[in-house]
Amino acid sequence: MNKKNIAIIVLSLVLIVVFARAWLARDYSQIMAVTGATPLAVNRDVPSGMSLKVTGMVKKEYRFSAGALNAFARTRVRTREISADGKYEGAYNYLGVPLYNILEGVAPKKPEAAAFDRPLDMLVTVVSSEGSKSFFSYGELTMADDRHPVLLAYDRTQVLPSKDPELYTKNIHTENIKGLRLVCPRDSDTGRYLDKVTEIVLSEPEAPNAVLPKMKKGEKCGAPSLTCVSEGAPRPARLSGLEPCSVKNWVRIGHGRGYKGVSAASGYGLRSFLRANFPGCGSGDFFLFVACDGYRVLLSGREIFSTREGESMFLANEVDGKRKSDYMLAPSADYFVDRDVWGLSHVVILNLR
Repeated sequence: MNKKNIAIIVLSLVLIVVFARAWLARDYSQIMAVTGATPLAVNRDVPSGMSLKVTGMVKKEYRFSAGALNAFARTRVRTREISADGKYEGAYNYLGVPLYNILEGVAPKKPEAAAFDRPLDMLVTVVSSEGSKSFFSYGELTMADDRHPVLLAYDRTQVLPSKDPELYTKNIHTENIKGLRLVCPRDSDTGRYLDKVTEIVLSEPEAPNAVLPKMKKGEKCGAPSLTCVSEGAPRPARLSGLEPCSVKNWVRIGHGRGYKGVSAASGYGLRSFLRANFPGCGSGDFFLFVACDGYRVLLSGREIFSTREGESMFLANEVDGKRKSDYMLAPSADYFVDRDVWGLSHVVILNLR
């Protein structure tokens, strides 16, 4: 190839690059003409220096550097934040990693003598570098749907009004976050939000196992009665005067075996049942639901009493027109139905405060 041909090829490549850049700039200028501002929903990496470890009842200890956290799918959420005492704290955009994306790759491991061999009765504790803690049920992080996910955010920007944004002072946080921030968009307040998160711990809360049914895999049973347990003392559940609750077009999908049907069900609201049987209970408590075959599910008071999804949780005694002699725990807003507890026999209040 002579020098003239080489020069023509080089010139052609230069022209291609120039025209390509001009075309891209043209598209971007069109975007700017429409929005009038720099796009806010941009992708940012986890800053170097941030890290996370997952410990406790797991097959191995997991450690994630900033680079490893960048490998997880991330999401962007908007929040309107109110403190636990009802004070407005501001509106923000967060970019972060949903806890579900982390936990689905973490293998829980219980002791051989555990009362239940699945993780649905496990507690998830999120810990900050200063030792502050927030508590979740394993199921509310892994079985709930993807709307308003609990996430570890690494980037925060203010949501500002379009008129005189430089004069706006209603957001108490004006700087970006300096560590991983636990953000709970489902919650009605910021009581479980946490700054500078460094660790997630999986554990099994203490339960009065002596008065609870033993695990019997594969056994089909019914619960002739429903018992409530507080401070280790069992008593018959109160079922009179409870608020009715029902759901239609309930799409039921199991985590293990998939599609189970589209159902209609009715019964009593879970909030009403718990308040009637555990006076004074609330968002700070945890509740263990146990079936006659030993199947167990832990729910947090936060998800029951402080989220919209909690409004649709109920105890079902009629499904698809068939009346049942016992009750089923039905968190009907869940994505998976694995927290449905058929043959419910015991409900235990656990105070972890």
